[in-house]
Amino acid sequence: MTVGFVNRWLLAAVALLSQVGLADGADDLRAMVEADWSAQEKRRGRKAASPEAIRDALTRAERLKVGQIAALCRRAAEAASLDADGRLALYRAIRWASRERILSHPLLAGRAIVFLQRRRFICQMLHEYVGYYCDYGDTSGGGVYVLPRPGRSLETRDVIAGRLPRGNYTTLSLSYDARTVYFAFAPRAKTKPGFYSPQRRYFAVHAVGADGTALRRLSDGTHDEFDPCPLPDGHIAFMSTRRGGYVRCNNPWEPLPVYTLHRMDADGGNVRTLSFHETNEWHPSVLNDGRIVYSRWDYVDRSAANFHGLWASNPDGTSPVILFGNYTRRISACYQPRAIPGSTRIVFIAGAHHADVGGSLVILDPSAVGLDRTSAGDRFEAIETLSPEIAFPEGVGWSKGYFHSPWPLSQDRFLVSFGYEKVPGMSSGNNKRDVTGLYYFDRFGNLELLYRRAGISCTYPVPLWPRPRPPVLAPRRQGPKPAEEGEFVLTDVRQSHLPLPDGRTIRSLRVFQVLPKSESHIVNQPRIGHANAESARMLLGTVPVEADGSAYFRAPARKPLYFQAVDQAGRAVQSMRSVTYLQPGERRGCIGCHEPPGSVAGPRRLMALARPASVIRPGPDGSRPFGFPRLVQPVLDRHCVRCHDGKGDHRARPVLTGERAGEFTRSYNSLRPYVRWYEWGGASIAQNISRPGQIGVDASRLAKVLAGAKHAKRVRLSAGDRRRLFVWLDGNVPFYGTYSKAERAAQHAGRAVAPPALQ
Repeated sequence: MTVGFVNRWLLAAVALLSQVGLADGADDLRAMVEADWSAQEKRRGRKAASPEAIRDALTRAERLKVGQIAALCRRAAEAASLDADGRLALYRAIRWASRERILSHPLLAGRAIVFLQRRRFICQMLHEYVGYYCDYGDTSGGGVYVLPRPGRSLETRDVIAGRLPRGNYTTLSLSYDARTVYFAFAPRAKTKPGFYSPQRRYFAVHAVGADGTALRRLSDGTHDEFDPCPLPDGHIAFMSTRRGGYVRCNNPWEPLPVYTLHRMDADGGNVRTLSFHETNEWHPSVLNDGRIVYSRWDYVDRSAANFHGLWASNPDGTSPVILFGNYTRRISACYQPRAIPGSTRIVFIAGAHHADVGGSLVILDPSAVGLDRTSAGDRFEAIETLSPEIAFPEGVGWSKGYFHSPWPLSQDRFLVSFGYEKVPGMSSGNNKRDVTGLYYFDRFGNLELLYRRAGISCTYPVPLWPRPRPPVLAPRRQGPKPAEEGEFVLTDVRQSHLPLPDGRTIRSLRVFQVLPKSESHIVNQPRIGHANAESARMLLGTVPVEADGSAYFRAPARKPLYFQAVDQAGRAVQSMRSVTYLQPGERRGCIGCHEPPGSVAGPRRLMALARPASVIRPGPDGSRPFGFPRLVQPVLDRHCVRCHDGKGDHRARPVLTGERAGEFTRSYNSLRPYVRWYEWGGASIAQNISRPGQIGVDASRLAKVLAGAKHAKRVRLSAGDRRRLFVWLDGNVPFYGTYSKAERAAQHAGRAVAPPALQ
């Protein structure tokens, strides 16, 4: 074969192949597809006509079993030295043949796609779902559309068709019978009202028939509510700000409310809070076993820019459990999880904190999840990265190209939204209004454009086709119990991924409650104590641990709680840096204290279950909520001030008197060099995890100073006073336990205050 003959044959083949399966008049789509192929190759640093691009296209085609055309193209490539036009024609012949094979697959052929067009506020993922920012950035536009012939025609059908005012759209989902589309919409205000203005607009959950009928609003529109997720029982899970509270780490221009998991009836009634987590959550969907999977931002006493892991709970909110991502900073955030059909595996987006949602496409195998034996961080054997050319944004780096809103068709094939630039956001360097298209993607490396529209992002591609309904899980609440309580059962506190220190017998558990931030949205306004961006908290009290390591106790429901394992000397040996919670009447079991994932309790009788559930025994005065002047200062006054009153040079350091010094007191400020705490920042005892034997008392100099030869004879602390100091040191050494100005003034004066209203 001569070069000229091969070129003529290839050009004819491309002309024929590019017509296959396209609707009449689809020239725009044909040109768009071929331009997109060139953009894909440019992203790889080469041209479509390059030998490398041709070889890769052939390999992908053969993995798709394209058949005779791929074999002919391979023979053509090997038969002659082609010129640039011939190589480009060959490349396109291979791609058109592969594309036809893809579009003819039963998972795509004849199936329309419903999707969302939207303009995104560019900053970070927190802002995308708050209606205030849509007004702030004037990002109105978009809608719900159907693509009847994906990949074969650019014709779309507008499902809303002008029945909603100017505004913003986000987060689309589809009912199991494919008859109802759910989405969130925020109308555009005529002015730019402030965050606290009564004219402020909100995202509300809406529903519409896939045929465009029965458009209706389901949520009330006085809270930002989004991420509608149809449940197998016919109800709807969604995210809402109605629980109250603010993000703890934001700038003055970022009045960001906390949104967490809720559910409502199909008609929008009977709204219930499912998650009482203290910070934000995103992107619920239903696993094949009937549980809800979602993303949780978990920064109790640690970095605020990481730990957006995947969590799961029952549809009634019981048994929240981490799946992956709570102990790694390599992946900064796990977004948009969705179960792969016929599998226990989950596809999700590995994204960034300081950017909009988007990133690398990743699959998680929950059965393979584990923690590293040394670092106790998440091991990555459970992770398969389908787009290794895209670095995990922020955790590893910022690559060009990002995925969004994946919809798995199978373990090998996906619908996705894809953009060619870096993820837009405050830290990526990309501040452009992003534009993403709808694509088919597979693990063989094929990326085929289905639809794109200039000037707006196309997201959330969902096949408009009925799908199997996961099992309906029965409610897990048990009774009879007090209406606002539940029970915890701990099998053996000694079971720990990192072993507990020898010689320290666990005698009790401390039960803390984290208090969601109120009053102000600005980081460290007000300041709680030494720790950066710290949450206020209170010690509810302690419960006993039996000789076999078991515990059984009642705890308040609907509260974010964390626990500490305490030894015979009253020192915390291990501490949580996350929260859990109970639903009313729920009995919740756990194995140990940060035990390895997948641990199973062996068959044995627990000593704790041989008696009624323990009632939490309150802690010392000044710990509910924490208040240094009432909890710690009395101990200093009784034992320390006589020497540390600051009245002579030899008594000047440290000064432990209780008079005001700025936000705090002289004693609190003077003790700073002698204490350690966990925080978002460099002063933290550790960043990712807490290690057994390295909690507040053990890590602080103060306990060692008091036990040293100089103080041991002169400072005789009673058991009660020692307990007060240990509770404070292990409780992250706060000064205040409230955000309210009036209550803080009362605490500073040493007066008792009631637990805050927002809990």
